[in-house]
Amino acid sequence: MTEQQANDVEKSLSASSSSHGCSESAQVAQVPPIHGWRLWITVTMLSLGLFLSVMETTIIATALIDISSNLGDFERSNWIVVSYMLTYTGFLIIFARCGDIFGQKSAFVTAVFIFTLSSLGCGLAQSMNQLISFRAIQGIGGAGVYILAMTVMIEIAPEGRQGLVSGLQGFIFALSSICGPILGGIITSKSTWRWIFNLNIPFGVVIIICVFRFFPANSNIPPIGFRGLVRVDIAGCLLSLTGSTLLILALEQGSLRSGWKSHVMIIFGVLSAMLMIAFAGWEYLLTFGHKFKAILPIFPATLLTRRVVSAAIITAFLTGFPFVATIIFLPQRYQLAQSLSPVAAGIRMLPLLVSSAFGSAIGGYLCNHTSIASYVLLAGTGTQVLGLGLMSSLKSLGSETTRQYGFQSILGIGFGLSLSSVLVVARFAVSAEDRAIAVGAVTQVRVFGGVLGSALCQALLNRAVQNDLAGSLPADDLTKLLNIPTRLDKFSPTQTLSVKRAYDRGFVLQNRTLMGFAVAAFVVSLFCYQKQSATPEQKESRDINNKTKS
Repeated sequence: MTEQQANDVEKSLSASSSSHGCSESAQVAQVPPIHGWRLWITVTMLSLGLFLSVMETTIIATALIDISSNLGDFERSNWIVVSYMLTYTGFLIIFARCGDIFGQKSAFVTAVFIFTLSSLGCGLAQSMNQLISFRAIQGIGGAGVYILAMTVMIEIAPEGRQGLVSGLQGFIFALSSICGPILGGIITSKSTWRWIFNLNIPFGVVIIICVFRFFPANSNIPPIGFRGLVRVDIAGCLLSLTGSTLLILALEQGSLRSGWKSHVMIIFGVLSAMLMIAFAGWEYLLTFGHKFKAILPIFPATLLTRRVVSAAIITAFLTGFPFVATIIFLPQRYQLAQSLSPVAAGIRMLPLLVSSAFGSAIGGYLCNHTSIASYVLLAGTGTQVLGLGLMSSLKSLGSETTRQYGFQSILGIGFGLSLSSVLVVARFAVSAEDRAIAVGAVTQVRVFGGVLGSALCQALLNRAVQNDLAGSLPADDLTKLLNIPTRLDKFSPTQTLSVKRAYDRGFVLQNRTLMGFAVAAFVVSLFCYQKQSATPEQKESRDINNKTKS
């Protein structure tokens, strides 16, 4: 998610409210003007909170092997990522609405408190179940820190300094994406993985104290109180979250020894499908019905009636699969198949991270200053296919030292171009009133695709390793390996080589599967073509002028 997306999510609340004819939408809490050193202390604290919440999605990548080995449950290591991302996405719009109702200061302090306290819980976790639970709570706080920091930073910026603050936000995103995996590797190698979470605690305390001291109390807090939460589509959030969780549980069960035909997996799969159907029906009812007119749908069904928007949403969903999965599993391949340290794994994935940031910057510039956004998206998805195809050709990363960095760079550029362009395509395929809603929908499905991609790749890796080593290792040793993959000292040199080759083949299978999703994204992106007579920048200026005149 970029800084523009966050602003759009916030705007979508008022935009949706007005489209539903609600007078309450005009009554939202406002941040009083801040000047001088108090302004920059506040911006610094908001920036620090933003940095921590964004980095929490990448810092964990290089530490997953050590964490899961320490807790003895590698088979479920993907849940450390998935639990955070699920709640993170589900609570973005809820916290944005809470900021309008109860004031940004109160909502932000609450979010930082939840994020900090749950970070302490993660650091103290003694089992995988405990860590997954606290990560889910941490995602709730992280969502609030993210959305409120993004919107308040723009809101309190002095006249003429909004561009500077937007640039600062872009820098924070790039810095957190690049530093996250390396910092996670350094902490894990030099200390204990628990400091990945404990690191948030002192910073969280400082942020809370400074915000209490320097951030002014909100003005114009509406009198509607808790009744305003009724306008939030909480039922839709719960249906989506529960359905997604059950689908991931089904994938997890399929990766275990019971196999893809286990009764538990089938039950989870059926329940997930029922909840997803219920979610679709509920969103349709909120969009076109009259009985629940006051509730703002999190996924308006009207978006799917437009070719370009629906194609962009599907493209974003499919692109999310390889994007998140690659960031999570590439460092694991270095650590498991090549026995590299977490620091070395983080450094070796720098070409992917840097090229992704570069591709996003180039794509954003081209899409906003020209009228070729649909072509940029097509180029991005095509480059993803090429990059994943090249990565799939690497049977072993250890013998392809130079080529793999070039392949990573190609894949990273594809990610960057796709992620930046699909937002612009969706945003300017609808009217000005619906742009925020379109961007919010694209963002939600992209993260959802990433969550499913991570779960699917973990399932593929578990099954591939089990099938490959079933005849090479005793059953007890194979079980121990799947729970603690770093314990290779118990095996003979021949067995160790077999284990590393099995992991390499599992990761190649992942890349080939992800390439299939990239091919599908490329095909769907063909339907995103639209002839533009003006650049997005010109359209924004024109809309602002029309709004001013009216």
